[in-house]
Amino acid sequence: MAYCKVEFNAGYTVISNELMRDRRLSLKAKGLQALVLSLPPDWDMTIEGLSAICLECSDTISSILKELEAAGYLSRYRERNSSGRFGQMQYTFFQKPLHNKPVRKLPDRKKSGQVKPGQDNSGQLSKEKSTKEESNKDFSDILSINQRDKMDEMRIYKAVIYQNIDYETLREQVDSQRLDEIVEIMLECICSSSEVLTIGRTTVSKELVKSRFLKINSSHIEYILECLDRNTTKVRNIKSYLMTTLYNAPATINSYYTAEVNHDLYGTD
Repeated sequence: MAYCKVEFNAGYTVISNELMRDRRLSLKAKGLQALVLSLPPDWDMTIEGLSAICLECSDTISSILKELEAAGYLSRYRERNSSGRFGQMQYTFFQKPLHNKPVRKLPDRKKSGQVKPGQDNSGQLSKEKSTKEESNKDFSDILSINQRDKMDEMRIYKAVIYQNIDYETLREQVDSQRLDEIVEIMLECICSSSEVLTIGRTTVSKELVKSRFLKINSSHIEYILECLDRNTTKVRNIKSYLMTTLYNAPATINSYYTAEVNHDLYGTD
């Protein structure tokens, strides 16, 4: 049998066993959390700063932080300055998760309301009422599970969108409120329960829209925001306009910038 002995010397970090034994976390997440807990309290926490003291790139660090946040070991929010604009990101790391809710199981319906041959059926009305209540409870539980599944689906796709568009970096460069509106529209379309969606005045299958939206990166978002800034026509339905622009962005961005280059080189004539 192999034994493990740990010697403590000066300058070590105490880490909760609950964190290190949490099976929801990858080894990278546990390692990054341990590293962060070893840093001084006044350390200037940024994704780029963590990347500078690790072997991982900023994208990997960002992905690991999302994993820690989803598991409840990290809380992030962006503070606002006196003028109402977003300031620096504030990070709070925890030794124990803020939430750790177990998955509820459906009741065993095979054990409810069974009557053996020859068994006394007195109180049958009471049993039928009890069975009906249990059925209603089962239906409520199923709805609850479906709701949780939908929330999990949205959380997963939101993480994918964030990674595709390099969200943390992009929001430092553009209007974060408009960026969040675009992300919410993308998420709503990708997770829609409808089989088809209306893009402009055309009916398009949801799977095609989903495929297009999952190809969008930070360059497409900057292109869309530039189109919004340059648009001089009054937009009556901004949501429909953004859906159409998002859907067409992967197919039109190259032509748009080619036209811009030609304009700069040869002028309007």
